[in-house]
Amino acid sequence: MEKLGMILPLLVPIIGTLFIVNKRLISDKNLTKVVAVTVIINFVCVVYSLFFNDLTAVHILKVNAFLDIYFKVDQLTRVFSLLASSLWVLTAFYAFAYMDHEKRHRQFYTFFTLTLAVIMGVAYSGNLFTLYGYYELLTLCTLPLVIHPGTAEALQSGKKYIIYSFGGATLVVLGMMMLYAVTGDMSFMAHGIVDLSLIEGNRDLLKWSYLAMFLGFGVKAALVPFHSWLPNAMVAPTPVSALLHAVAVVKSGVFSLIRMTYFIFGTQTVLALDVTKYLMPFVVVTIVMGSLLALHQDHLKRRLAYSTISQLGYILLGILMLTPNGLLGAMLHLINHAVIKITLFFVVGAITHMTHFKYIHQIRGIGKQMPITMICFTVAAISLVGIPPTNGFVSKWFLGLGALNIGNFLYIIILLLSAFFTAGYLLPISVTSFFVSSKSEFHERDGYQAHYETLHEMSDDSVRETTREMANDMIHEVAHEATHEATHETAHETANDTIHEMANDTAHDTAHNTLRNETVAARHSEDGEAGATGAKPIKLEPPKGMLYPIVLLTVIIVGLGIFPNTIINFLGVVIQDAF
Repeated sequence: MEKLGMILPLLVPIIGTLFIVNKRLISDKNLTKVVAVTVIINFVCVVYSLFFNDLTAVHILKVNAFLDIYFKVDQLTRVFSLLASSLWVLTAFYAFAYMDHEKRHRQFYTFFTLTLAVIMGVAYSGNLFTLYGYYELLTLCTLPLVIHPGTAEALQSGKKYIIYSFGGATLVVLGMMMLYAVTGDMSFMAHGIVDLSLIEGNRDLLKWSYLAMFLGFGVKAALVPFHSWLPNAMVAPTPVSALLHAVAVVKSGVFSLIRMTYFIFGTQTVLALDVTKYLMPFVVVTIVMGSLLALHQDHLKRRLAYSTISQLGYILLGILMLTPNGLLGAMLHLINHAVIKITLFFVVGAITHMTHFKYIHQIRGIGKQMPITMICFTVAAISLVGIPPTNGFVSKWFLGLGALNIGNFLYIIILLLSAFFTAGYLLPISVTSFFVSSKSEFHERDGYQAHYETLHEMSDDSVRETTREMANDMIHEVAHEATHEATHETAHETANDTIHEMANDTAHDTAHNTLRNETVAARHSEDGEAGATGAKPIKLEPPKGMLYPIVLLTVIIVGLGIFPNTIINFLGVVIQDAF
């Protein structure tokens, strides 16, 4: 019974997936209910197995010391599994509203829950072989989510994702083989398993083993120059993008690096091998380049994607400092960045869901129409910048202390420079949404929203011409109202985006949609006139299923900043095990 209680978090998502794929047993109407029950029960099982079950280690199948499927619970397991399972619950409820108008729901939720099972396997892995097995499965389970839109761009992004991931996994296998040749064991243990006495005569083998595995796991952690798959993966639906950046893939890479560095090699061994001098340049370039590339992105999701690359560099920097403060800063930032970045992606997804806007230049003044949503974005952005007393400041403070512990002021300068860049690519979004607006822009957005649903579901050849005629009419009307040349160009660009994107959606009853949207258009027309005369603009807050997770995550962000000692004390056991 104790054995079952320990591995329930790995089994529940698999059982839920089996129900989801069974069309006869679970109808499309009840699909989301099964997903909700699965992720909630999984979270309860995680809490039970981590804190109320006495068994903390179990061998499922052991052939020899190398081929051993082994699960173990320690403090690092608790940190990662609690983070993943809780964020999965919030993402599930967000996805129910976001995916409402998307296609292939059953396929999406099948791999959504299956990926949760794989992430739990990563968290509970007790040795390097088990971790590697789930690491490979993670690529296979997330690939269908990345290519879910089914477009040529999505398929190309999926191809790049799988090539990079399998390339990194090959390096991991190479490093594992060299490590096993020296140690004969790959189990995770406090302070590591590589004794200093093993270094003599095996220095080169161990050095190459560490470098190969660091670079291999670094692929999923978006280490430059292995980062380009991550921005390309933004073609996936927003719930997928949020999980990719918050916990599912990139944090699995970071988690694996912590396991390998501190629970396989050990701090003293890594210091003795003197391998950090080869890796630190990659990390510094990752931090700076990610920030600089983010500054030049007008696409909202791509800007957040490059931001993730930079922020992951912070965590890698803390890992390679090999000091208690550095590792504490890395662990804090692993948690803080996960909560902050998933909030930012949820907000961007809400904007796209309600307005179909994807670019920063399109969201001028939208904060007045989506005030709660954009306030949450602003709080998360300020936290990621690291302005006191936010949670982002706390993690960067400890990273700075770690740099001081090793006497390297360059790292502090890099952290400050990156924080400046972070403010440069995030805060302007909030400023644009709240403080940059004009009368013509209000009309442009309202007019666009009135036409959006009509155009949204037309894809058959018989209605394509109608779609183009309606969009061209919209170009004429929006451009006529524009009073500035820049706004005129924006109106044309927005309408052309409509022609390109909306004509590809699912065809439904055109007459019904037209009748329904005539009413919507009349209401938006009145609101557009009110906006032009200075009246209160129409509110476009997302559905409650999307808004509530965003607000709750924002509350968590604020709480982590106000009460950081709770998390710091929880992470203290991880630091003790590492040092």
